[in-house]
Amino acid sequence: MKLKSTEFGNAFDLIKTAKTAAIVGHIRPDGDCVGSCLAMQMAFQDMGKKAEVFIDGVIPKQFYYLRGVDQIQTTLPTDKQFDLLVIIDTSSEDRLSIFTELRAHCKKVLCFDHHLGINIKADRVVTNPDRASCGELLYEFFTANKVRVTPDMATALYTSVSTDTGCFLYASTTAYTHIVAAELINIGVDIQTINYYNFRVYDKRLVAGFRQVLRNLHFRNGGTISITRLTLRNNKKYQFDFEERHKFKQYASDARGVRASIFLTQEGRNTHHVSLRSHGDVNVATVAKVFGGGGHKNAAGFTIHGKYTKIVKQIVHELEKVLQ
Repeated sequence: MKLKSTEFGNAFDLIKTAKTAAIVGHIRPDGDCVGSCLAMQMAFQDMGKKAEVFIDGVIPKQFYYLRGVDQIQTTLPTDKQFDLLVIIDTSSEDRLSIFTELRAHCKKVLCFDHHLGINIKADRVVTNPDRASCGELLYEFFTANKVRVTPDMATALYTSVSTDTGCFLYASTTAYTHIVAAELINIGVDIQTINYYNFRVYDKRLVAGFRQVLRNLHFRNGGTISITRLTLRNNKKYQFDFEERHKFKQYASDARGVRASIFLTQEGRNTHHVSLRSHGDVNVATVAKVFGGGGHKNAAGFTIHGKYTKIVKQIVHELEKVLQ
């Protein structure tokens, strides 16, 4: 699906009339969130406008090569007013966490997102679930409105596109995704650096996490569902950020014969964040929705409360229905 130029133009009108902007991404920021937010900030700055980025959560160290990443704010301002609130890569209000309160500090709201079932109140919403990443959608938006994409912006957008497609391995990757990637490379992206930090190098302390993930790995439903867990003790001891935990998930999802995987990160005594992954036509977003979450067809998540054995039983039950 290709958006009409009027949809891009109407959204761009809000940007043109704003002098200041608060750009907000989702909690547990990933590469698409961080890269897209920073690209939008740079676009504002190149137009002579003031823009600040707000994200609730630890910014993964692997994105420290991005320009402006050290200026991302993680606490709520109390004395600032903005002309425009720009919500990035977020499909529901709760994903903004503490920064949903920024609405009271902004005159207008603009949202860019690529998830299914978006539920955000805004003056303008630019959304396309056919785009593999929000970075892909933003590149389309910038080019449609003749916004100059600088090498630093291209680096941020390429980070968005490559990380949200798993280095172009996920089913969401399209021909257009590769066209966008090629055009960003031509602008001046150092893909060797980006690929090294996002898909190759890892911190030695992750070895402890790998051990636990493999030790806890088990299978259900004739080997088509895999389950593993990162306990609160290890999570607190090593303080794995969201993207570091993401490196563990492939051991659950990529075992031969597995069609859907469950990766649980214990965040409290009886609280877990659940990440679901799947292959092919298995839609885990419908399962996440049952538990108040959401996401993409092959990648979704939610937070759940309860005892580990009970919640695993509940999630497996829902996955089995989808697999049937």
